Amino acid sequence: MTAITLAHLSDLHLAHDGLRFPAWGLLNKRMTSQFSWRHRRRFLHVDTVLEALVADLRAMTPDAVALTGDLTNLGLPVEYRRAAAWVATRLPEQTAIVPGNHDMLVSEPWDATLGLWKPWMAARPQDFPFVRRVGMVALIGVNSACPTPWFSAAGRIGPAQAAHLADLLHETGREGAFRVVMIHHPPVPGIVSRRKALRDAGLFAAAIARSGAELVLHGHSHRSGLSSLPGPTATVPVLGIASASMLAPEQQRTAAWHHIRITCTKRGYAAEFHRRLVAPGRPVRQLPPWRFDVYRLP
Repeated sequence: MTAITLAHLSDLHLAHDGLRFPAWGLLNKRMTSQFSWRHRRRFLHVDTVLEALVADLRAMTPDAVALTGDLTNLGLPVEYRRAAAWVATRLPEQTAIVPGNHDMLVSEPWDATLGLWKPWMAARPQDFPFVRRVGMVALIGVNSACPTPWFSAAGRIGPAQAAHLADLLHETGREGAFRVVMIHHPPVPGIVSRRKALRDAGLFAAAIARSGAELVLHGHSHRSGLSSLPGPTATVPVLGIASASMLAPEQQRTAAWHHIRITCTKRGYAAEFHRRLVAPGRPVRQLPPWRFDVYRLP
């Protein structure tokens, strides 16, 4: 296979209105998220916007999908079940998922929550980071989501996961794969406030600097943008995407997904991505492409 197309979307925030769950499930940090949902967020994250985006994505028939977290709002078991059914019926079989902070607001049994998503990610907590191969592309999923104190949406990967990430990047790099790292929290400082930041972003950056990667994908900020991290031989693009269900007038915050085409060349790879913006009642708008080359040493 000489070319792979990859779709990147994030922060679905599937509406949970109408789902039945015990009231005691909100007697924790979920209480503030539910208040925010009822009074603000449900007017911003709209399922009809998400469905229009997914219809556009499916029409483009990507080979694989990278979904970088926040499928739920409260991280309730019933939301996990609904999200699993949604992914199974809306997205291609070759889909890889990493969790977001809303998916892990509080500690819950693995089998009742993230374990329901094991067809698309790690089977056990200790199996992060995981690798999914799609032709010459290696999708590497890192878990930055963890329960945090009230009013914090920060993330962490931890030393063990960072060391494993560096090893996986080295191994897949030696195999000649185009390495795409998926993480929910932006790994570049300054994209979000400290309250929402990846607290040990230095560990992530060190793994990239040591072993390299071709592309990093993230969500969480609800803004589309391009930044970078230093690699051992070249700068690594870091690509963020807005929420897939966001109703917003600003271009950076408008619901969007990335269509990424990765092609084998005589000297390595060429990658090109388009951002496709989705708004109700308007044609899908595609921004001009951004392209970069990856050269392999002989």
